[in-house]
Amino acid sequence: MRKIYTILLCSISLAASAQINNQLPLPPGTVSFVLEDRPVHERMHPSVQGSPLLQNDWAEGAVMMADGRNFYGVSLLYNLYDDILYFKRDKEMCEFTDPVRQFTFRFLKGNDSATALYRSGFPAIGKNTERSFYEVLADGKYQLLNHRYKTLVKVKGDYVRKDEYNKFEDKTQLYLYNTEDKKITRLDNFTDMSAALGSQADSVAGIMGKSKIKMKNENDLIMLVTALNHKK
Repeated sequence: MRKIYTILLCSISLAASAQINNQLPLPPGTVSFVLEDRPVHERMHPSVQGSPLLQNDWAEGAVMMADGRNFYGVSLLYNLYDDILYFKRDKEMCEFTDPVRQFTFRFLKGNDSATALYRSGFPAIGKNTERSFYEVLADGKYQLLNHRYKTLVKVKGDYVRKDEYNKFEDKTQLYLYNTEDKKITRLDNFTDMSAALGSQADSVAGIMGKSKIKMKNENDLIMLVTALNHKK
């Protein structure tokens, strides 16, 4: 039988608090430790084929809480299916009980390392809430956001397995957030981008005319939004 014991740090002082990886202080009431009598991997939906995680290995990163506190040198895992950020304290997988505003971590991209930035706090849209995380692809007045998530799909059987089973399927959806009018727009095509920019739509044509942006893929959108943010 599953047993979960939650210990809230509500009475210890900041000076005497423990450390995550000897670097992350745990202020009172900030985190809970989930101790279970089952392997950690069982929390990863073991009956479903694939992984709910963004990446399967712990990655070192930094976390900014909604109240402005910052923690560095944290081992992080991001569960895309449940939209939950985990951190590691010693050998325990833990969850933040206070809301996280954003987190960053480094990952391998080909032969190089890159940094990913995920942020919450945007207006609710569709099934996404203000606590949903988005990958920030371009930052500034206009923020190009990528909502990465996973869904469950039912497979009726194939050459690998004859029985019916569930598997995780990767999904992405782009959005544009305007920091001035606090509006977030789902981007399904170029028309959506023009509508989201309003009076700045003419600038898009100008930028595309001077550059070689073809608006064919995500990298083109990143270049376009970056150019808009640098336009004087």
